[in-house]
Amino acid sequence: MKLLSQLFVLALAPSLAFGSLFSASSHVQMLDSKSFKKAMKTNQTSLVVYVTTSSGHCRHMAAEMDQASEKLHPLIPTYAVDCDNEKNKALCAEEWVQKLPTVTLFPRGNTLTPTICPERKAAGVVKWTSSHIPDYVTQLSNIDDIESWKEKASSIFAFNAATLMKVPLLWRVLANKYSGRLELAAHWDEHGQAANDLGLDSNTKVLIYPAGDSRPVKYEGTTKYEPLTKFFDSILDGTADIGTASEGQKLSDRPDDEL
Repeated sequence: MKLLSQLFVLALAPSLAFGSLFSASSHVQMLDSKSFKKAMKTNQTSLVVYVTTSSGHCRHMAAEMDQASEKLHPLIPTYAVDCDNEKNKALCAEEWVQKLPTVTLFPRGNTLTPTICPERKAAGVVKWTSSHIPDYVTQLSNIDDIESWKEKASSIFAFNAATLMKVPLLWRVLANKYSGRLELAAHWDEHGQAANDLGLDSNTKVLIYPAGDSRPVKYEGTTKYEPLTKFFDSILDGTADIGTASEGQKLSDRPDDEL
């Protein structure tokens, strides 16, 4: 009986091992061949770590990816593929995975060439990934540039008046996600002068320019990834009530804004 129990535990070990690579609260999502293809159709920046259950290096990398995914979530999804799994071996071969672990950045789903991330520490992975997001944000140096920028587009625009010298990660992620469907621009409004010139208060962060309308609509909803994507999606599918964009919380009540 003791021998049978030992054999039973050993037989279960491989299946238990992979589950323990990532913590229970991890934002790393497991993918198989089918879900991998579905994830790549979203046209957003994502990270994929290819691992094997029998490698100590993979276990160490998994711990680092746990930490990295926590920092990147929800802006950049992090996935993992078990190349030990027989069902995934064809996928790993198709993606030219030659050693494990391998961390690959997909800049925009399957529409752009993926790049192998050279970093092996969580902080390095986060910094490297953030710097490799495709740049689809139009940076407007002067407030007068808004007029010419609006005229070049054929759809709805969002204007970011965040008081930051560099474009926030959230805005770059959104511009990448909606590239070809919505045009996003950024203007560094250090002293709130641009907002004042437009007749808006200095706390204005996002303006929506509906197609064919020169008058902007002030967005006062929470400037975080999920509410903004929900609102932008509603613009694209025609269900958005643009007037409600200015009926959100006051900035003073929104400490978790990302812009």
